Amino acid sequence: MTPAAGRDVPNAPGHHRLLGHLPLLRHGMLPMLRDVGSAGPVLKLHLKPGTKYVVSDGQLAHEILADKTNAFGRERMARGFRPVTGNGLFTLDGTAHRERRKIVTPAFTRTPLTAAAPLVCQVTSDFAERWPQQTALELDHEMLKLSVDIAVRCLFRSEAPLDTVSWLATKGFTLSRGILLRMTAPLWLPPLRTPSGWRATRTLREVAENLSARHVAADCRNDVLSLLDDAACPVQGTPTLTRKAVIDELITFLAANSDATAMTLAWAWHELARNRDLEQAVQREADALFNSGRPLPEKIVEHLPLTSRVIKEVMRFYPIPVVARNTVREVTVGGFRLPRGAEVLINLYGIHRDPTVYDHPDTFDPHRWADDEALTTRGNAYLPFSAGAHRCVGAPFAAISAPVALAALAARFELRPTHPDRPVQAVAGVVTRPKRLLMTATPRAGFNARQRVSD
Repeated sequence: MTPAAGRDVPNAPGHHRLLGHLPLLRHGMLPMLRDVGSAGPVLKLHLKPGTKYVVSDGQLAHEILADKTNAFGRERMARGFRPVTGNGLFTLDGTAHRERRKIVTPAFTRTPLTAAAPLVCQVTSDFAERWPQQTALELDHEMLKLSVDIAVRCLFRSEAPLDTVSWLATKGFTLSRGILLRMTAPLWLPPLRTPSGWRATRTLREVAENLSARHVAADCRNDVLSLLDDAACPVQGTPTLTRKAVIDELITFLAANSDATAMTLAWAWHELARNRDLEQAVQREADALFNSGRPLPEKIVEHLPLTSRVIKEVMRFYPIPVVARNTVREVTVGGFRLPRGAEVLINLYGIHRDPTVYDHPDTFDPHRWADDEALTTRGNAYLPFSAGAHRCVGAPFAAISAPVALAALAARFELRPTHPDRPVQAVAGVVTRPKRLLMTATPRAGFNARQRVSD
């Protein structure tokens, strides 16, 4: 089919003669994405001063991200992240992206991931020792502190002072909000940076420099920072990375891993607190690993099947809301014609709640993943890490670190909402975030405080 043979993309319902589709945003971006996703596979949104083409079908999303990737640019993604991450994997494309990805990929293969799992346990145990009890905690902030520490110690094999970890967690939302605004702003509008965002970014680069200075390489030098350093300062041959590129990549991994993992863990605790039976089942898995007195097994995550399904369902239910692309030429997707220069939003929030794929899509149900074929049969309608050449390189680490960290905390604590009568609102950032998720941690009676994950 030639581009000219495609159909015109219809307008989304609810168009206002003067305001376009702006009234659809009156309840926020996530409800709008849910409504647009149920209205059609490809729709036009007139959000003055620009028009967005919203793709809410998993098969068509895969067509854009993997099959017809040469017809789509990533300038929208790049303009969102570049002021913060510089030229890292989020902003690079083509040959530069493939070469950079090749450098860091060894960190996410079986051997280093197996070695990282016990270290995730240890980092989480250290975090738990410092956790205040019977105190109202802003859980999204607490999980950001934990996920930053996991990234620093497990991915980079470095150390960061506790006040630095806390600062990174505090600035996470500010930076995330700025990235989303730049991604969704019209392409003709120059990328905006607030003074506070500029200062935070400058400090972030200083933090990354200090991480490099505190680096203690893994035995096989297959941690992310060792791989980057070896590319910048090879024993033989010509360097393939500059020092600036190393820092850009460290910030990229901090931004990608910390924010996504933190919100996944925060939402997991929120859902466990709402489902006592599910919480108890997760605790039983955690107790078998951490409260049994036995040494940790080599492949820890394989002993956490339900906990892993909880994480999988969180990433469906509270996903990255949108992935942005722009067409570099006229192209058809699913028979719909997209003009050159079209601003495309892949509606992951809507795709993950597609009722033709998921039974009761607005119900949190980890058991939907109990069937080994569930992930395969849902295929392109489950895209927590995107798809194609730009699929998140750190996905294998996230699939291990999140369930292991959740289980290590579940072995020690029960978390309850501080104000159970207050609903928790989900809001859109680069990831789906809870708005003011306050929870109180209580030590579990069955936890042996003398047990250590390193036993």
